[in-house]
Amino acid sequence: MKAFLSLLCLASFLAASLLGAPAIVAHPDVKVSALSKEDAKNILLGTKSRWDDGTPIRLAVLKSGPSHEAAIQAYTSRSTDQFEKFWKKQVFTGKGIAPDSFDSEADLVAFVARTPGAVGYVGAAASAPALKALPVN
Repeated sequence: MKAFLSLLCLASFLAASLLGAPAIVAHPDVKVSALSKEDAKNILLGTKSRWDDGTPIRLAVLKSGPSHEAAIQAYTSRSTDQFEKFWKKQVFTGKGIAPDSFDSEADLVAFVARTPGAVGYVGAAASAPALKALPVN
C-alpha cells in the first residue's frame, strides 16, 4: 500500500510538471503586469499583503486538485499539506487571514473578477479572459 501511495504521488507530481505551473491571474485593475517567483511565493504565503500601489491583496486558492497541487509546489516549494498547515498556524496565531478557498476554478475566477486586489491561479488549460494574467519570471 505504501508503495502504491508513493507511486501515486510521483505520478501526480510528474503530471503537474508536464502540464507546467498554473497561471497566476488577478483582478483586471491590479496595476502590476508580472510577478517575480519570490513575489508569487510571498503572496501565496501571505508575507506580501498589498500591491505596490497599496491595494490589499485578496488571495484566492483552490481547495484541492491538480491545479492546486501544481501551483503550491511550483510557487512555494511546499506540499499542499504543508501549505494547509502553514495557513492554519498563521490563522491560529493571529499572524494572517486564511485565503479565500474554492471548490472549482470557475468559482475562483468569478471571485477574482469581482474582487478588487484579488489574485489566484488557474490551470494552464483553463480560460479566464476576464482576468489579468500575471506571468511569473
